[in-house]
Amino acid sequence: MDGLMRYAAIVAATLALAACANQFGADESPLDPQVNTAMTADEIRAIFSGKNGRWKSSATNLSGLTVYAADGTSLVEVAGKGTTTGTWTTKDGQLCESFAPAAFLPKGEPMRCQPITGSGNQYRVGSANFTLE
Repeated sequence: MDGLMRYAAIVAATLALAACANQFGADESPLDPQVNTAMTADEIRAIFSGKNGRWKSSATNLSGLTVYAADGTSLVEVAGKGTTTGTWTTKDGQLCESFAPAAFLPKGEPMRCQPITGSGNQYRVGSANFTLE
């Protein structure tokens, strides 16, 4: 009987650990089931073009507002830091942005593409959460 109880405890522990690993893997985070993770470049462009995006970065703790012009230029205001200009484009599943030098960003930022997920007016781009207006 002790062997059977021990076996049952090991199986239960293994199943519990496997469930945790599948739910929150090292490179994964839980996604809202309503989030569209397969947007094309054209869909992303249509969503952001001509819109203002209020954002907050979980990586830098910065926040601000980006204006995405239809011609691929942008104006970025970083709360408490200042403003800069930039350019933006899209790839399938990614929003790509570059930023001009500014007092708070002396070297600017080269074009960098980051994964985008979301729907409606709520999106996540890299480590930033956006609400489009």
